Amino acid sequence: MNGREGRDERGAAIVWALALVWVLLLVGFAAAGVTAQTIARQRAATAADIAALAGAQGLGDPCVFAERSARANGMALASCTIEGSDVTVEVTAPPPAVVGRLLAVLGRDAPPVSATARAGPPST
Repeated sequence: MNGREGRDERGAAIVWALALVWVLLLVGFAAAGVTAQTIARQRAATAADIAALAGAQGLGDPCVFAERSARANGMALASCTIEGSDVTVEVTAPPPAVVGRLLAVLGRDAPPVSATARAGPPST
């Protein structure tokens, strides 16, 4: 006797295969969300750098130039401060759609993506 008499294990492989498919799907969606969020943060950081440089180089109101630059890069200018000849900007953008959907499944709101940058003349 092998101890397996009376047990019917037909169909067990399908159950395990379906469980594995669900796990792989969840890991795939999580990886897609992390990747999308990382790319969005990098885009926001780049847009903030460009907006700060535009504000520091512009003739006139630096915040107007920073706002135009941020908008041209798909971001919104959240704040702009001028300290001496330095311009500090913060830009924001809505979260990536995939992140919003993933967090909506969990019943949470996705936070906006934001970045801050400072630019000014070189120090001597």
